[in-house]
Amino acid sequence: MSAIRERLEQAAAGLTYTSESDRPFEAFELPGGGAGWPYGVEEFARRIGAPAGAPAGEQSLYQLFAPHIERTDPYDTQTQALRPRYEALRALLTGSLRDVRVFRIGRIEIDVYAVGADEGGNLVGLRTVAVET
Repeated sequence: MSAIRERLEQAAAGLTYTSESDRPFEAFELPGGGAGWPYGVEEFARRIGAPAGAPAGEQSLYQLFAPHIERTDPYDTQTQALRPRYEALRALLTGSLRDVRVFRIGRIEIDVYAVGADEGGNLVGLRTVAVET
């Protein structure tokens, strides 16, 4: 396990992505997957073994974390207490990985990957699931 993956696991521990269902963030690594990075969502989907023809798209890292940082309820003390951890997680991604992109693959239960290349040419990042009906 790479050092950045380990740091992402620690930073994401206990944090969830909020959609119609709150799902945890999980660190992942695709050894050697950074060859030719950055590439598009179709190539990424192929490399992770997503079903051919699965709906796929991209969003910004800002959009991914906005519900937890920019759009939090200022009167909800629990979400406000977690906000600095989400900010630190986003900063860890952008500060430790090259060309961070966010890919969304699937329909209804959408696999979401925030991924970039590390210094060793591996793809490293976070994955979660967004439920959108």
